[in-house]
Amino acid sequence: MSSLLQRRRELFAVNGPVLKAARTALRVLPSATKWLVLLLFLINAKSWPLMWHIRVFRPVFRIRAEYHLLLWRTMFCSKTAQDKRIDQWLDARSPIGEDPFDKISIYKTRATIDDSDFNGHLSNSSYAKTLDSARFYMAIEMFTMFFRSGGWMALGGTHFIYLKEIPMMVEYEVRSSLVSWDQKWMFVLHRFVTKPKGKRSNHQSTPYNQSPSPDPAVQNVLHASLRTQTDTTPALSTSPLGEPDGATLHTISISEVCFKIGRITVPPALAIAANGFSAPPSEFGSSLNEYSKTNPPPHWGKAKEVMSVPSGGSTKKLRNLFVGGWRDMSESERWWDQALSGVVEQRRKARLEVVASLRSGMEGAKALISIYLNHRFLDPLKSISVGLAFTPSTR
Repeated sequence: MSSLLQRRRELFAVNGPVLKAARTALRVLPSATKWLVLLLFLINAKSWPLMWHIRVFRPVFRIRAEYHLLLWRTMFCSKTAQDKRIDQWLDARSPIGEDPFDKISIYKTRATIDDSDFNGHLSNSSYAKTLDSARFYMAIEMFTMFFRSGGWMALGGTHFIYLKEIPMMVEYEVRSSLVSWDQKWMFVLHRFVTKPKGKRSNHQSTPYNQSPSPDPAVQNVLHASLRTQTDTTPALSTSPLGEPDGATLHTISISEVCFKIGRITVPPALAIAANGFSAPPSEFGSSLNEYSKTNPPPHWGKAKEVMSVPSGGSTKKLRNLFVGGWRDMSESERWWDQALSGVVEQRRKARLEVVASLRSGMEGAKALISIYLNHRFLDPLKSISVGLAFTPSTR
């Protein structure tokens, strides 16, 4: 027994420091693990449960808060005065008189760690997640009156062109603008850009007055996305893809959306004009340089008669117009077509040819899927059925 105790003392004397260090590590490890878990939890804040919903619906929360604050401020006013204040507030939020192709909505965010991949830059899968927020932000800002009437915007497809990676933890912007539309679909261009250090852009959505994006650039970008030949690759790099303010363009995306009230599709031109967008004054023989809220376009008075309470309209009348009332109006009475005529209509048609090629390319991909499925599943079944038909019975 004494020899056994002696051996234990000798073992402890030799390995004592190691055992003490191990005990210390065991005491410290739970605390360090808790801090590590907390750190991982914090740096992945954008991926917490419901955070996506909060980011996407944040514009709705904001506009509802502004509206209820306005109601609270005017609660002691007469009904007429309150309706007038609400009408003025809606006008202030509407892009009255602006060219639909020059309006740009800017959504700011950052390439956080949870949105980045092991290469140290924004993951390709995160572009679509960010685009959900940017697209909804743009929709609320540009089409307030449409959403006020109970409308919503359905997404039919999204296409991406990746030009340059966005580094981790870098702040970037998604600049959204209208490209074109037809009787059902509206096409939206999204540009993921980073600004040079020392330059900051306006948080509000404003058109680039100094140099709007040229139509040839849109054509070059979209056509380049459909090409696969190596000899046409330089067309993408040499096309004028730079931003007017010197920002770096990283990714281009096209969204196909349509306006819906319930299951009824609303013509994009009607929704666009009802929110104040218009062709320039020169198209209507006006001497004004541009329309504004104080000098609105000619169609705005007719639109107000439908949707403005002080002008005899209501949200119900606007909704009825959207869901089918427009069909009962003659061509000469359709003020939304007149508002978007002239140069706006010319640009719409020219751009529609470009995005139509993009859509036809994706329709071709759907056709390939059908061919593949027919070859993969239907043809073998036909062979089996033919074989069974010609197999003699053994009974």
